Amino acid sequence: MPSRETLAKFFAVVPDPMILADSQGLIVLANAHTYTLFGYQPEELIGKPVECLLPGRYRDTHAKHLGGYFRSPTVRAMGTGMELLALRTDGSEFPVEISLSPYRTDDAVFALAAIRDISERKRLEEARLESLRQKEMAEERAQAAQLLANRNEALRAIFEASPLGIITVAQDGAIDRWNRAAERIYGYSAEEAIGANIWDLYKKMELKTDSYAAAVFVEVSQGRELRNLQVQQRRNDGKIVDIGLSSAPFHDANGGESGFVFLVDDITERKTIERQLRQSQKMEAVGQLTGGIAHDFNNLLSIVICNLELLQERLPPGSEDREMNDSALDAGLRGAELVKQILAFSRKQNLDPQRVEVNELVHGMMNLLSRSLGEQIEIIVEVADGLWPAVADRVQLQTALVNLATNARDAMPHGGNLVIQTGNASLDDAYVRQFAELNVGDYVMISVTDTGEGMAPETVERAFDPFFTTKPPGEGTGLGLSMVFGFVKQSGGHVRIYSELGHGTTVRLYLPRSTAGKTLPANPVNVPRKEPGKAARVLIVEDNQDLAKSAYRVLGDAGHDATLATSAEEALDILRGASPFDVLFTDIILARGNNGIELAQEAIKLRPGIKILFSSGFSEAALRASGKAVVTGHFIAKPYRKEDLVARINALAEGGQPTMAPPS
Repeated sequence: MPSRETLAKFFAVVPDPMILADSQGLIVLANAHTYTLFGYQPEELIGKPVECLLPGRYRDTHAKHLGGYFRSPTVRAMGTGMELLALRTDGSEFPVEISLSPYRTDDAVFALAAIRDISERKRLEEARLESLRQKEMAEERAQAAQLLANRNEALRAIFEASPLGIITVAQDGAIDRWNRAAERIYGYSAEEAIGANIWDLYKKMELKTDSYAAAVFVEVSQGRELRNLQVQQRRNDGKIVDIGLSSAPFHDANGGESGFVFLVDDITERKTIERQLRQSQKMEAVGQLTGGIAHDFNNLLSIVICNLELLQERLPPGSEDREMNDSALDAGLRGAELVKQILAFSRKQNLDPQRVEVNELVHGMMNLLSRSLGEQIEIIVEVADGLWPAVADRVQLQTALVNLATNARDAMPHGGNLVIQTGNASLDDAYVRQFAELNVGDYVMISVTDTGEGMAPETVERAFDPFFTTKPPGEGTGLGLSMVFGFVKQSGGHVRIYSELGHGTTVRLYLPRSTAGKTLPANPVNVPRKEPGKAARVLIVEDNQDLAKSAYRVLGDAGHDATLATSAEEALDILRGASPFDVLFTDIILARGNNGIELAQEAIKLRPGIKILFSSGFSEAALRASGKAVVTGHFIAKPYRKEDLVARINALAEGGQPTMAPPS
């Protein structure tokens, strides 16, 4: 049976909250996802009964079953997919799904619980049920509409008050009734519509890529009913709307068909929300995939860059070998920048959120943008008076604006205007409910508009997808807009594209407003590059042997005394020996045994004065988000440059950074 330590490591990497409880129902082990989901600190949760995770009013019912399971002397068979309400520390309740299974050791039986937050699933189920209810209501209204056309004038108010467009049509296709909802949906007044032929009007509304009027005519003219046919139509003002169309024949007093009734539901908002949800899910999945790839690729790039920098110093300047080495090093550094772009899209980059005066930032970028865009493009800046300050990473915001300006330049090959505007925006519930991951509140809006070629709707749909580009091969990575998307979303903001072919493109960024008293994360530690005053004795812990050798050579060339270890266990054995060490330089993700953070905590116990420097292919922000806040101020991201690594070790050797606090 795996040990408790092995189970804890398993807990650390699984994507769902996990807890382990003893036969008394007391929690003995939980992972970081559990603390995040329920709002506890580890010291607050360990040792508490499992019932603390349930609302008080349900404990007598749910806990009777759940607590009995945990407290049973011999844990019964696995319980899978039990749904109940859970309780956060802030008092909020939410639905979860719990799967239980026994976990036996030599002298005890524990209960292992996997917990999944099913709030989103419940919301989608409710939305589906609501959709079914709406469909049932539409069918009921269709039946009512069949009677409506031949009833007395007392029913006219119902006809006009319906939220669905109701259209009655004679047998020959002439429209004889057209209610207010139909006016609102289609943009044609009753005076314009009544008397017109429904089929001629529907052909006028058709999109070039969507021919359905003939099919509808055949179905309806043969007395068949239509149920929620979903199509896109063009309104009188040219706007495209999503329509749910239902139709049925109605009969005269003798039972003969006298015409048809159409029910029209404007489902544009619902379709927009569905597309937003699908896009959000797709972007999240791709982001997780690319983030994982970036982590592994950073290890490889660290090896390449460090070794090429070492070779660079050993090759004579001006030689062909030095030129080839410099070319390879330049390619490696461009690869590292590409990985940063991938991390930006996957929302795992390091950010330095701070109060930003956006108008000042925009004005300060004018010289840079003018040089980048060229003389053919005129930059017009329209900044709002009284603009609120925003919360954002200043450097990343500047990079985002440069990316947008560059895209605009490429869309205007023969020149044009680039308009940058700023303004205050308060997004209300009516707006934010159209979009996933957006909250009601105050935002600072920055828009970048070009007078270029514009984009087709299908291109706009994919504009933020990573590696999607309309540029010829070799002229773009397809990561510019996806970087902007990732940065804005990670900043808690919102981004939208408005574009039409032949009419240019507008991209609007909405960044959270900075409010008085708002606490911002501390800036990353900037370590000045300095020459070492003394040689540091460094213990390097890295399970990638090639990367370990590269770091060893880099530090050795810089005059430091380095020792290699490939696992936490090997490193601890070395630290228990007599050899002195000044710095522990360790990867966080180690293939065997303890991870780098656990190793550092043990190392401090053995060597209280030792300095710690962590390394990982994941960004510092991503590590903090996963509960590894201890890395703050003790971190260098892969791939690291030779000079960056040497500078950090030099600073530690000079006493420029405190050691980590010992574990409590």
